[in-house]
Amino acid sequence: MTFLLRMITAAVLFFSLAAAAPAAVVQADSVRVLPISGDIDGSQAAFIQRGLRQAAEEGDTAVVITINTLGGRVDSALKIRDMLMASDVPTIAYVTSRAWSAGALIALSCRHIIMAPGSSIGAAEPIPNTEKNIAALKAEFSATAAQNGHNPGVAEAMVDKSQGYPDYAEPGKILALSDGQAKELNVSDGSADTLSEALALYSLGDASLTYVDKDWRDDVVGILQNPYVRTIFVALIIAALLAEIKMAGIGAGIATAFVFGGLLLLSGNESLADGLKIVAAFLVSLLCIGLELASPGVGIFGLAGVVLLFGSLFFMLGATYEAVYILAGGTVLAIILFYIVGKHLPKSRLFEKLTLKNRSTKEKGYTAQADYSKYLYERGKTITILRPSGTIRIGKERVDAVANGTFIGRDVIVRVVKVEGSRVVVEPEPERHPKP
Repeated sequence: MTFLLRMITAAVLFFSLAAAAPAAVVQADSVRVLPISGDIDGSQAAFIQRGLRQAAEEGDTAVVITINTLGGRVDSALKIRDMLMASDVPTIAYVTSRAWSAGALIALSCRHIIMAPGSSIGAAEPIPNTEKNIAALKAEFSATAAQNGHNPGVAEAMVDKSQGYPDYAEPGKILALSDGQAKELNVSDGSADTLSEALALYSLGDASLTYVDKDWRDDVVGILQNPYVRTIFVALIIAALLAEIKMAGIGAGIATAFVFGGLLLLSGNESLADGLKIVAAFLVSLLCIGLELASPGVGIFGLAGVVLLFGSLFFMLGATYEAVYILAGGTVLAIILFYIVGKHLPKSRLFEKLTLKNRSTKEKGYTAQADYSKYLYERGKTITILRPSGTIRIGKERVDAVANGTFIGRDVIVRVVKVEGSRVVVEPEPERHPKP
């Protein structure tokens, strides 16, 4: 009985303490707002990547992409599209004014679309509007819309004007929709005058908003992603390694290549795992080139270094057709740069082995085939019989000669009538008779 009383007392005490404890705190909804405005470029892609990463780290309930753009670079829009589609945080596009061209693709990449009254979306025909570009971009629009529950047929008509869309765009007219039309065609979830009203449609009207703006870091990444800047970086990497080969062992060339390679890597959008693989390949390429400099003549290290270098640069640049063009342009530019600057750099033993440094000059005693043209029309005297060849003396020099005829006897005065390379042709000097 005493034991039972103790158990009851303990239970009462436990539940009393539990009731007195504070209730569990329910985390409030938080929404991160990322505005996209102006031209779509690399800096916008870097900005969205940073914002989505922050939203995932902070555990935000949703991410809102406010859109007001006429379009921009398709490659940058595709990068943003891939990031939005892969986001674990729900995404909402709020079109404040225009989501044209690349902006339309970004909007369709979000799970939900809300449009402000008077806004529009579409008009995404690529420039240049070649058959290949239209087909590729139309497929991207269709797949993106279908995966997020938007109307894929409408998305295709935004890109390909040849198909049109019944009652909204005749064949030959590119499709662009107002906010009301987008709702009718199941492109958007509706219209809202403000962002708060838009969020209220998803029960997020009371959520705390965190506004993130694009800053200098995104601008720097955008500059680094410019294809012309990347071509210059590739040229500097290759030229630096060529300079290292010429100077051998100083290390400045490899250090320069490492710095610009790091800038190329930082400007990319690779995952951590892929980034580490590329870094490893790039570092090993520099190591192999360094080993080749330390042991010139082996060859295997140099070959492996070149293969790994171009392979790692190809993946740093995105492993696309554009990457091939950048590598080709950078290589040509590097050769030109090295030709201009390289002549002022000191030479190494390895470079001397790779280039011809010894010259056969007259100053060093080297001569080409003897020049016999100086004997033309000169007079001489035969030393031996010319049958038809033999030896003559012109001044103090012995010269091999050929008779211009059958033969010429010894001690005969001759004149050089023809010189063909090393072949000296002579004939007897006519005898002179005194005048009567």
